[in-house]
Amino acid sequence: MSYQQLPPPTGLPYLGPPPRQPSKYIHDPLAVALGNASLLGLGYFLIRRWLFGALGLIGTAVLVVLLCSQREPGYEFALIAWGLLQVVHGWFLASRQPLRAANLTKRLVALGVTLLVFAGVAFERYDAHRIDQEAVASRDAGSCDGVRDARAKYNLGHRIGDAPRTTRVETDVAACDRIDVASDRLRTAKASADVAGMQGGFNVLASVLAQPNQEHTVKTALDEFLNGLPVKDPCQTLAISDWLRARTKANNILDQANAAVPRIEPNALLGCGDAQAAAKDWPNARNIYAQLVTRYPHSKQADRARAGMKKADHEILQAKIRAELARVRGLVASGKYCETPAKFSLAPRLRPGVNRAVFTGADDYVSKLPSQWKGTTADNAALVICAGEDSQGPAVRTCQYEGIKGYVGVRSVTFHKIAVPVNVYELRTGRLIKKTTVQISGSACPATISFTTYYGVGSPDPDMDVTPTTATIQEAFRPLVVR
Repeated sequence: MSYQQLPPPTGLPYLGPPPRQPSKYIHDPLAVALGNASLLGLGYFLIRRWLFGALGLIGTAVLVVLLCSQREPGYEFALIAWGLLQVVHGWFLASRQPLRAANLTKRLVALGVTLLVFAGVAFERYDAHRIDQEAVASRDAGSCDGVRDARAKYNLGHRIGDAPRTTRVETDVAACDRIDVASDRLRTAKASADVAGMQGGFNVLASVLAQPNQEHTVKTALDEFLNGLPVKDPCQTLAISDWLRARTKANNILDQANAAVPRIEPNALLGCGDAQAAAKDWPNARNIYAQLVTRYPHSKQADRARAGMKKADHEILQAKIRAELARVRGLVASGKYCETPAKFSLAPRLRPGVNRAVFTGADDYVSKLPSQWKGTTADNAALVICAGEDSQGPAVRTCQYEGIKGYVGVRSVTFHKIAVPVNVYELRTGRLIKKTTVQISGSACPATISFTTYYGVGSPDPDMDVTPTTATIQEAFRPLVVR
């Protein structure tokens, strides 16, 4: 409302302009302060300060967005400070002119809205705390599913009411995600006894265990791994138990894995030893049986392992003998035994009397030897006698021969023993026990001798061998086979 000044009446004194009437827009500071305390700019809107109201609402919205996205306690303090700033500023704006009468309606509206906002925030903070307690209880029970279910209950209201609290469960969920990765690794590695995979899974569990309050969730994953032992294949179980046995203890709950070894290892050792025996892998079978007897000498499985060791020893010896026999037979058959002597552990020992021998070389003479001196095969002989090319030995007698049938002249012919070099090997050990030359005697100076001429020209060889008999051949070879 405005007034126009009128000229004073004629003849009357001038008294000045009439007094200004108070504006009806003088505001209640308390109502404004209560309205701005809602962080919605309500106090500004009550006094029609639209710009300040919009700025207050926008500022609150920006801080709420930052709080929900960053979830840092600093943004909560920023919101409180922003609200206090609006309360002080609104009070200042409303109190620049004196208030004649309080506006109860505005105060009630402002108070109601502010209380409603505070009640909503308080409820969301309480509910966020309740959900957090559910997550903690699930974590302490080792249930990652429960932790994730609790995290799923958080909504925008909880993030506005207590954003920092909602981040704590995220840490637990992240830990559960890593535990799931470790569990998958352990599950896969356990199925194939992949030691490297198991080590990787335990490394992940150890890193999660280093975080606060994760003992129960890690133990759940560890129990799942241990409860799956033993696996179906005993040899794979043995590989796992060997790794667990060698694992370095860390003085935490993961050391429970080491404690599982005595529970699974005896049966694994016995089963794997039996599996190797069934596959005729006797050396490995014996080694595994021996580990069982050494580590668990008083276990019920140890008696079966001792019997398995005896059988394995027998089979190993038999395999060794078969291999030796096959090697000796091959060398004798190929005529290479003398170049590469080999032993046959079950060959008869040397004894007084006749010791059978396998002969190689000098077939013309060997054929005259008694059959009881000869081993038919390498496994029923005590000796291997290798004979070389025969040559002329010591001279026995020189005789004079006169030519006949037109040949004129006398020739001297010296008769020599037959020298046969021999190497004698003990077949049981493959060692050379005698290297000598057999001297075969025989008849010398026969009544006539024959020789070859070429076109009527020629003469007898001045050195000739004696003519051996079966008896002289046997006599020469007798010292080799008869002790």
